[in-house]
Amino acid sequence: MKRLLLIPALALAATFAAIVTAGAATQTVQVTKSGFTPQTATVNTGDTVTWHNADTANHQVVADDGSFASPVLKPDQTYSHTFTTAGVEKYHDSNATGSVTVTGPAPSVNLSASLPTITYGDSTRLVGSVSNGSANQSVTLTAQASGKTAQSIDQTTTSSSGSFAFTVSPTIGTTYQSHWNSADSKSVTVDVAPRVGFSRSGKLYIAKVTSDATYGGHFVWVQRHTVYGWTSLKRVYLGANSRAVFAVRLPHGHSSLRLILPSGQAGTGYVAGLSRTVFVTTR
Repeated sequence: MKRLLLIPALALAATFAAIVTAGAATQTVQVTKSGFTPQTATVNTGDTVTWHNADTANHQVVADDGSFASPVLKPDQTYSHTFTTAGVEKYHDSNATGSVTVTGPAPSVNLSASLPTITYGDSTRLVGSVSNGSANQSVTLTAQASGKTAQSIDQTTTSSSGSFAFTVSPTIGTTYQSHWNSADSKSVTVDVAPRVGFSRSGKLYIAKVTSDATYGGHFVWVQRHTVYGWTSLKRVYLGANSRAVFAVRLPHGHSSLRLILPSGQAGTGYVAGLSRTVFVTTR
């Protein structure tokens, strides 16, 4: 009976050992008078390397790229660093060199826009995350506005979940890309619609289009909502100040009006613009 109970107990122990082995590991490198032992180490992403000063003199372990540095280690002191990104990390002290090869999936970073189209003068958030899910990772944002060259515009660090966010206010259609370590995200484009102002003054109406462009000679459509949907009533041309004052004949009763700036009138780097709805009662 005792032998029968021993088998599941051994199986449980083996399962537990497998779970522990599957988790993050720690590898120790001895810092000696003659150098690092081993001089080259291989770990998985998420593993930790611990340097132990086995010499009688002080040592300091420093990454060649500055990504980590130990304090001055007195004899028998240790320093640990967890590697979260695949690649080869070279390091040194005053008289020796070493390296750690980190295996795992290549680093990646993603990016998306909460609002892919905004109106001129508004903002949107660009959100993303890095593949190692770690905090305090440096992420850079580059932007390429329509007709311009790409340039770096902002930098942030990730939260505890590896996520990050940028707030942007493009004034023309702009393509964004995030960069983390050696990884680049897919490009994300935020379209910009000119701001179409629409107001009423007595029996007259005022149209005003605003963006980085000018709209003299361009036109907007005046539309009225009917049982069949939005119907265009008249074309209104804008003056040199991108503005127009006009009248429109309406049937008796209640009307809902709006202006639309077609994409062909919006200009290079812009998409079609739409005004607010103005409610009118005609007697």
